[in-house]
Amino acid sequence: MGKAERRIFTGVLILLLAAAGALGLTWLFSTDTPPVYQVSILLDGAEEDYWDNFLRGVDRAAQERNVDVRIISRYEGADVGQAQAEVLSKEVGKGADGVILAPVDWAALLQVIEDASSSGIRTTVAGPRPDGGSAGCYISADPVEMGRKLADAVAEEGSRSCTVYLSGEAGEAACLRLQGLEARLEELGIPCRSVTVSPDGEEQLPAGEGALLAVEPGITERLCREAPEGALIFGMDTSNDLLHHLEEGRIRALVVQCDYEAGYLSLQSLVGLIEGAGQADRTLSSYTVTAETMFEDPMDQILFPIS
Repeated sequence: MGKAERRIFTGVLILLLAAAGALGLTWLFSTDTPPVYQVSILLDGAEEDYWDNFLRGVDRAAQERNVDVRIISRYEGADVGQAQAEVLSKEVGKGADGVILAPVDWAALLQVIEDASSSGIRTTVAGPRPDGGSAGCYISADPVEMGRKLADAVAEEGSRSCTVYLSGEAGEAACLRLQGLEARLEELGIPCRSVTVSPDGEEQLPAGEGALLAVEPGITERLCREAPEGALIFGMDTSNDLLHHLEEGRIRALVVQCDYEAGYLSLQSLVGLIEGAGQADRTLSSYTVTAETMFEDPMDQILFPIS
């Protein structure tokens, strides 16, 4: 190889090395690496079993969107609603990028949500939009429609009367479910009386007439434990215990939403808000499930999702 050829070869080699070095530096200092968002999830203090499928959906979305999730399911103090608001305030102070809420008491949360928004922290709610709701978006089945479907399930069993059991701490969603239930029962001509009870069974379960209904999962579980054998029990939402009672025939029907979808969409929508994209409320479908349909498509996928 002559001197000229060696010089050309050396020049080309230097250019290639320089290009490779530039590419390496570009990769090293690239801003295209997706950020890791810090998201807190504040559940409503109920049994975590009720939230299993919801959290599976959250986990799937977290993997797709590079999100570090912190889950808070329990609160200290007699006033759970106020305790949740205090925890939310602390999470805002820690600098979370966003928060997903399953509200306990809207009145206690509203000011904290507004403070979070003014600090640039986005919020998504796993529940219906209340009057004056100020979170970024809301992900839920229509609670009034769920109540109406529960009434239709009672009518299909041929019940001529019913008793609905409600906790003294019923939240916004439960009250809206009860509203839809009572309105539809009146349309169907089925008389119904309401009884307030404790979910933890501090007092004896009051006797009920006709079908026994609950719009909160904890109360439905109490009916399964304490109602007379052969009682017609109807409820809402899912847990391992509720699905067991449904399969065994203790519960005649449950009205449910796809909790996996609710969790997945809650986190996806929150990331959209964090990144500055507008997000609309999402109204999910609700379904009536019985022992005969719980293992059929699509109910098997809704009740037993695979992440």
